[in-house]
Amino acid sequence: MFNNFKNSFISAMEPDQSSTGWLRDKFPYGRPPFLQLLTADELRASANHNVRPIIVPRDLNLLPWGTGYAECINSGKSKWNEDQAAFCRHVLMDPDKRHPDLPYTYFGIFDGHAGYGAALAASHQFHDILHEMLVDCSELLLQRDEDNDNGIPQLNPTFPHPTYFQRRVSRDELIIGALENAFFHMDWLIAQDRKHYRNAGGCTACVALFIDGKMYVANAGDSRAVLCQRRAGARVAVSETQSEPNEIEPNPIDSLDSYPTAYSADHTPETERERLMNVASLKPHLMRQQYVTMEYAKRPHITDMGKRILCRQSTMKGWSYKTLTRNDLRMPVVNGEGKRSRLLGTLGVTRGFGDHDLLAINTGVQIKPFLTPQPDVRQRDLSQVVSIPDEHNEDGDYGVLVMATDGLWDVSENDAVSRTVFQMLSRYPKEKHRYTMAAQELVARARGKINESGHWRLADSKAAATVDDISVIVIPVYQYYKEHIEWTRNDTRELEKRRRKTVEANMAQEAANALNDIVAEEANVVEEPHIQQQQVTAQVETVPAQLTQEKKKQEDQEQRSNWI
Repeated sequence: MFNNFKNSFISAMEPDQSSTGWLRDKFPYGRPPFLQLLTADELRASANHNVRPIIVPRDLNLLPWGTGYAECINSGKSKWNEDQAAFCRHVLMDPDKRHPDLPYTYFGIFDGHAGYGAALAASHQFHDILHEMLVDCSELLLQRDEDNDNGIPQLNPTFPHPTYFQRRVSRDELIIGALENAFFHMDWLIAQDRKHYRNAGGCTACVALFIDGKMYVANAGDSRAVLCQRRAGARVAVSETQSEPNEIEPNPIDSLDSYPTAYSADHTPETERERLMNVASLKPHLMRQQYVTMEYAKRPHITDMGKRILCRQSTMKGWSYKTLTRNDLRMPVVNGEGKRSRLLGTLGVTRGFGDHDLLAINTGVQIKPFLTPQPDVRQRDLSQVVSIPDEHNEDGDYGVLVMATDGLWDVSENDAVSRTVFQMLSRYPKEKHRYTMAAQELVARARGKINESGHWRLADSKAAATVDDISVIVIPVYQYYKEHIEWTRNDTRELEKRRRKTVEANMAQEAANALNDIVAEEANVVEEPHIQQQQVTAQVETVPAQLTQEKKKQEDQEQRSNWI
């Protein structure tokens, strides 16, 4: 009776709390803090599977640069929304105050599976881990000065200085290394927390880091980041009675006006088939004789025993025949295609955090040895973007970064997402909430509408809509770059002040040294005649003394002669 009471109490206090153990969640369930859903009633309302409300931030000032965000829950797959999102603004500082500070902004989106614990932990902790990794190399990331031939401080054009390393290491490699190391450390932390907290499950991770005028995107899993761009000169239809654009003019070449650029790759059993097969081939004991490292053109059956079948091994690109044996009837390490592909018949993603205790269905084989938190990192130097101010196409030239969980990408193509973003931006050209409206529209189209049978369908094609959680972040890249330029200008002013102070200090020191030299020379000129006078006086004083001594000697000699 006591256990039943305890479990009922825990379930009331914490959603989805397991009744099979005493361990609790590390973090209480909640939505991203910038949504400001603080009460239990608000959380329950956001998790209404029948309505699937689209949630956007109440205060648009909480996210930088007018960044847009929208989300909605699944249609009943899990009790709570297992997606999480986070952002953080931080500064790398030099404790000695020799170099200017380096600000950066981070966004993260995490798609949980087998529970919300891993995604929730990553949303609360990953930015702190990333900051530690950046601080470790901050001495090299912060701008440093050196003296030129004139002794004037200037920005060091070579980084890092050759004396630090036997081989050259760039800033990009340092930041990419910090991101990769943070992914591994986050996965390690979730593994350590298993001893003290309830099993957190697993999650994918897609992270964007804006620092030093560049954009870095790190992804592990099947969430995705796409940079939406538009060529200058896209036409917008404006009503005669309205001062704002109404909607995009129908144009057969609309797809050419906007175009997407993928800044991540989906990590699924199908896309990583070769890596997974190699792991299984090199470590066959992991499969415990339950799986086979082969891929078949069709699933073999016992009735095919002794027949030839098309197959390929882990390292093969092509196909060849082999005679089917009993071992070939085992389940392949990777089976299925596309979104239906599964690792060990269980998991649909191959990179991310957590899943340390996940076992394959029916066999009990551990899946974690086949998984990795290693992210795929891509970067873009925004200083190399060419944008003509007269064209007013900053969002199109610099791009709008859309980060979303697979709930969006399951039913939306990259091209369609890019078109939707610029349609909404054209419809709301000056409104502060325009990026939020774009995020909301993307979620609404992927969620679709519920029909009379209770099924969610896409509005345009009547095809099945996504039944998964959907979370979307729309980031205006140009707004960050403007902020970076302003910081650079202030930083340049600070450097100029420091240089002027250094030059003035050097000039003052040189003037003081010159004055000291003049004083020393004048002192030498005055001192030399004085020394000569002293020498003459000494000589004058020495002559009478010598004469007196000689006279005394003569008198003594005369006295001696008189005595004789």
